[in-house]
Amino acid sequence: MKLISAFFSLVLVTFFIWTGCGTTGPNFSTNFPFSFLQDVDVSGIPENCCYLKGGGDGIAGADSLFFIDYQNGYCRAKVYLQGYPIEDVGATAEGGYALALCGNLLFYVSNDTYTVHGPIPLSSYGSFILTNPTGGDWHLYSVGSNGTITTISSLSWDVTAVDTVSGLIEPVAAVITADGSSIFIADGYDNTVKKISTGNLGTVTAECEVAGGINDLYAGPGNLIYVAPDSLSEIWGIDTGTGLHYSTYPISSPAVSVAVTPDDNYIYAGFQGSGVTVINTQNLDIEASANYGTPHDIAINPNGNRAILCTSLGKIITLQK
Repeated sequence: MKLISAFFSLVLVTFFIWTGCGTTGPNFSTNFPFSFLQDVDVSGIPENCCYLKGGGDGIAGADSLFFIDYQNGYCRAKVYLQGYPIEDVGATAEGGYALALCGNLLFYVSNDTYTVHGPIPLSSYGSFILTNPTGGDWHLYSVGSNGTITTISSLSWDVTAVDTVSGLIEPVAAVITADGSSIFIADGYDNTVKKISTGNLGTVTAECEVAGGINDLYAGPGNLIYVAPDSLSEIWGIDTGTGLHYSTYPISSPAVSVAVTPDDNYIYAGFQGSGVTVINTQNLDIEASANYGTPHDIAINPNGNRAILCTSLGKIITLQK
């Protein structure tokens, strides 16, 4: 990780506008509510994506931070972050900023103007950035590779606490529940999904063992956390209250990434080298499959009418309803 001797509040921004980045896509079954919208070519492989809150633009991280137009799927801006590798991306609760976690630095970028603020120095190398979605005096949480959780104030953009999570050794995925009350972290050391209250970040309150390990987590809109086990041809639902295995959704092979629509009706499962499959959670039917290489991350917007895939093909792909 590069060291810098001084921090600054504004950084030069480089951005480009693309239109007409792609017009062809896969065939979906007629009863499936999504279709291909557009793809954006990027340098390198995009690894992480999310949506701005309130149905705003998509955010994806590759060699830079990309803003993907909500309506049409083209690239609105490419924001260069001084060459730092992006470990994870996020968005603030009120929708005004995109977040880029770059190791032990956190950048926040203004929506629409694409002004870069920060970086905020963190005490440990961050792997995942989470936003408390409840609004008001909300916080950001950086889950560190060393088993710590760093809390950043939304009001001052200062680090307010660093907690060591008892028993957390190797974080491989992390999400925050829809109500902001709990953080769930997949621990690659003992192949468990650990539940931690945001009111007491140092203590694990429940654990769910997943034989063979965990590839990805996704927080559903209600009382389920969706899990992509590494060695099982299943997607699991973990109850946010008990922290235990609650439901199972069969798939053709182990998934590397997972997401769910805001109504909990469709699961997106991404597979190594063979694209994405969509499962109807009500009857377990396979609604669609499309080969987009390996989808490293999948995001679905709060309105449920757009989805982003970060793929091994070097493309950010947008699907529409």
